[in-house]
Amino acid sequence: MEDGPRIRALLESDDPLAAEAALWADLRSVGTPLIEPHPDDPDACLVTFLWYADRPVERVVVNEAVSSLPPEARALSLAPGTSTWFATWPVKSDVRTTYHFEVFAGSGSERIGDEHARVREPHDYSVLGSPESVLVCPGAEPLSWADRRPDTPRGTVTGAVLGDGREVWVYTPPGYDHLADPLGVLVVLDGHAQHSAVTVLDNLHADGRIEPTAAILVGQLDRNAELTCDADFSRFLAEGLLPWAREAYRLTADPARTVIAGCSLGGLCAAYTGLRHPEVFGNVLMLSGSVWWDPDTLREYFQLAGSGPRAIGARSRTPAIIGEYTRAERAPIRIYQDVGAFETGPPPATPHQIHASRHFRDVLTLKGYDYVYREFAGGHDETWWRSRLGDGLIWLTDPRGADRG
Repeated sequence: MEDGPRIRALLESDDPLAAEAALWADLRSVGTPLIEPHPDDPDACLVTFLWYADRPVERVVVNEAVSSLPPEARALSLAPGTSTWFATWPVKSDVRTTYHFEVFAGSGSERIGDEHARVREPHDYSVLGSPESVLVCPGAEPLSWADRRPDTPRGTVTGAVLGDGREVWVYTPPGYDHLADPLGVLVVLDGHAQHSAVTVLDNLHADGRIEPTAAILVGQLDRNAELTCDADFSRFLAEGLLPWAREAYRLTADPARTVIAGCSLGGLCAAYTGLRHPEVFGNVLMLSGSVWWDPDTLREYFQLAGSGPRAIGARSRTPAIIGEYTRAERAPIRIYQDVGAFETGPPPATPHQIHASRHFRDVLTLKGYDYVYREFAGGHDETWWRSRLGDGLIWLTDPRGADRG
C-alpha cells in the first residue's frame, strides 16, 4: 500500500531531520496514529502507526485486534535518516481497536503504549497494567457509557474477601441508603474494584436507563478453570455468592432482575451459568463470549508455541456451550450477545470465534430464546466491551430498549 502524503513528504525530504521535527511537533499536538483520507476508497482511511525511537532498537511491531496479520506484516519501517518508525495501512472507516507496540532490542522485547495516542483507556484486566492506546477511525460508532462524566453522582464500591480467599467488590448506586425496594443485581465476572462496569452503572443510573442496580464484581481464583463451563463454580455463583450478597445488601431474589455478565471466557461462563441456574440468573450478557471453547482446544492453545501446529487432518469439534444449549430444554432466560466482526481466533480454535458466535446465535433462534445478537467493527477488544455492557443492560432490563449511549 502506498504511504499517505505526510509520510511521503518525510521520505522525500532533502532534510529528513527537519521534516521529522515538523511532523512530530504536529503529532504531539493532534495525536497519533496519523489518519488520512484513502485516495481510492471513500469507506476507508489511511492509518499510519508511528513510534519515535529514543534508543537503538532492532525491530518494532504494532499489535492490534482487527487485522489477524502475522508479525512480519505488522512490522514498522524506519524512515531513512530519522528515528521515526512507521507503518501505513488501509483501514475501514468504522473500525475501532486497541493497539500497542512491541519493541525488540538485544535478546528481548518490550510492550509499549503509544504515548501520543488520541485515545487512551484503562484495562479491565488489571494485570495488563498501563492504559491501552486506541485507534478510533472517523466513522467509528461513538461509545460513551464507559466515559466518566465529571458531574455524574457516583456509587460506592466495597471490597470483601470470602472464605475461600476470593476477592469480591460490591457496587451500590448513589442514594442506596435511601432506597426502600430491593436492588436489581448485576454479577460481573473477572471483576475488580476499578472495573469499568462501575462507571457504566453510574451513567446508566444518572440517565434513568436502568432501575437501581447493585453489581457484584467477582475476582477469579483460576479463570481458565472457573470460567470454562465449570459446574462447581456456576453452583457457587448461584448458591453461595448470591445468598451471601443478599444477607449483606438489599438485593432482589427475582431472576428476571438478575443479570450475569462476562467478557471472553467470562461471557462463556455467563451463558453456561444462565443455562444451569435460570432460577437465579434470568439474564445473560455475553461480550465476545468464548463460545469457540472446548477442553481440548484450550489445552492446545496454551501448548501451541511449544508443540507446533496441529497435525494435518485434525478434526474440528462442536464447541462445548453450543452442545450444552443444543441438548438442553429451552431455559427461561434472556440473552444479549455481542461479538467483534473481526474475531477470527484464537488459534487453534475451529470454528473461529465469529463463526462459533453465529452458530450459537442460530441455536438460540431454533430453540426459541428471547435474545439480541450484535456484531461490532472490532476484534476481541475491551474498548468495545466497556460501553456495550451498557447497551446490554439496557436491553435486558429497560423496556424502552437498547438505544446506544
